[in-house]
Amino acid sequence: MNFLIRSLTSFIYVGLLLGSLYIDATFFTAILFLMAIIAQWELQTITKKKIVLSYLFFPFAYFAFQLNPEYYPYLVDVAVVGCLGMLSFFSNSKQLRYSKAAVYYLGLFQICIPLLLIAQLGKSNPMYVLYFFGIIWLSDTGAYVIGSLFGKRKLAPKISPNKTIEGSLGGVLVGTAALLFAADIDSFQYSWVLILVVTAILGTLGDLIQSKIKRVCGVKDSGNILPGHGGIYDRIDSSILAAPIYILLLNLFAYVS
Repeated sequence: MNFLIRSLTSFIYVGLLLGSLYIDATFFTAILFLMAIIAQWELQTITKKKIVLSYLFFPFAYFAFQLNPEYYPYLVDVAVVGCLGMLSFFSNSKQLRYSKAAVYYLGLFQICIPLLLIAQLGKSNPMYVLYFFGIIWLSDTGAYVIGSLFGKRKLAPKISPNKTIEGSLGGVLVGTAALLFAADIDSFQYSWVLILVVTAILGTLGDLIQSKIKRVCGVKDSGNILPGHGGIYDRIDSSILAAPIYILLLNLFAYVS
């Protein structure tokens, strides 16, 4: 029964997200904005820190970039720096119990800015958004299957006991190969191999970062809005660290400008 609930929830979640992407860019942005609001509420609930101002960043930044699109590359650069800073939460995340600044940082760099970047990419290149979610979801599924079959060595036992080194590496390889084959991306250009591998690895790190945040806060799930999966914050954990680097690489290899 739990498997059926998880599968149905996943089907609805993926259908709504990707369906909105191809129906209308504004609708897709609205879905991501709603996800940002819910994820921030979940983050502030588990950390017991309320910051009302953080809810205004997504809409404010979105409308600002509609008026001044030339500043978009600067947001990508800021997002990349912010995501690199996320790695510090592996060693110092206990401050989450006490610091509003830490929660504000997470709400900004781990939720709002990555989702805003995905929304902007969806306006101009929806296929690249599909590739992004494809590699995140395929590598995650591949890691689960490979880890279940062959996993022996724990990747981060104190943070996420079920993750294995074999599963994580297998997920990156399987996810990359599957997406390259299914999408026939640019006839197997090596730049896409690099982009997808880096994105899949960062997806795993994003999952671990969020797992440690929840562990420090003493919770298993960030919420219960998605039956069988937890909260929105749980569902986007792999995407939000990887998105800025993915978009930066697209720019560096001139797939987008």
